[in-house]
Amino acid sequence: MEWKTRVTELLGIRYPIIQGALMGFGTADLAVPISEAGALGMITARTLRTPEKLREEIKRAKSMTDKPFAVNFSPAADPIFHPMLEVVLEEKAPIIETGGTRGSELGLRAKEAGLIWMHKVTTVRHALAAERDGADAVCIMGLEGVGLKNPAMLTTIVSIPLAVRKVKIPVIAAGGIGDARTFLAALALGAEAVLLGTVFCAVKECPISDRFKQALINADPYDPGWRDPILVAPKAEDMEALKEAKDSKEIMQAVVKAEKLPATTDMTRSIGTGTASLAVGFIDKVVTVKELIDSIIGGAEEILTSGGLGGWVLAPKSSA
Repeated sequence: MEWKTRVTELLGIRYPIIQGALMGFGTADLAVPISEAGALGMITARTLRTPEKLREEIKRAKSMTDKPFAVNFSPAADPIFHPMLEVVLEEKAPIIETGGTRGSELGLRAKEAGLIWMHKVTTVRHALAAERDGADAVCIMGLEGVGLKNPAMLTTIVSIPLAVRKVKIPVIAAGGIGDARTFLAALALGAEAVLLGTVFCAVKECPISDRFKQALINADPYDPGWRDPILVAPKAEDMEALKEAKDSKEIMQAVVKAEKLPATTDMTRSIGTGTASLAVGFIDKVVTVKELIDSIIGGAEEILTSGGLGGWVLAPKSSA
């Protein structure tokens, strides 16, 4: 079946699936296979650290695929992103994603140059602000997700339909999504695509060690060691510290505190201590990117046509 939404048309992708930023290992090694499989891969600017390295990575990605991919800038307030955005414009990467803080300065500059701008938020209020700022699409992360959060955020199953009632631009769902059923559920809630992070950590192409991938397979989302860092939103004062940070070092320190991460520059070492969403419960083996995406899409199509949706089967309407 054809998975056509405003997001697939906007981004030029086959399936309404987008890779999360995955700070620390969001490189072409993972982004390109995801794009090649029909979804949208994403390179994380902060992972590359400098404009020069980001330029090299974008060139490398473009040499590996002719499919669209995005570049993430989060938290958007970091001043290092201004010269990095200029690199994106010069290298003609087609899509950017901002998040963590208001992204209009970067987003509008990108749109002026003809790029597509997505912005990730945690509440309906911020989704409406992104729409007013001119974002082409907005991603809303529920409490089940991982990353920069907000003390006022709600769960994915509540946030998405509330947003769809008010936001006119396409809405993308994130947080706790990791298999065919959660993918379909997000679309049923009104989202026009999903953003997956945690389940892409356990694919063969993800550049983290087999030890960390095995930890994800063994993870129990009911285990407080996994559950609590995800479901406990940051304190208001931690978010204020992020807003007041003046340079990259202060911003990163604030991010580490707000996300309850280990204070390390090697973000891959934080797997299992706060950088996996509740979707970790859907990981039971290491597969390729294509196998993962095919299982989600194939599983969703099977559910829709075989009575797996609460016993209901989609069938053509009778002409009688």
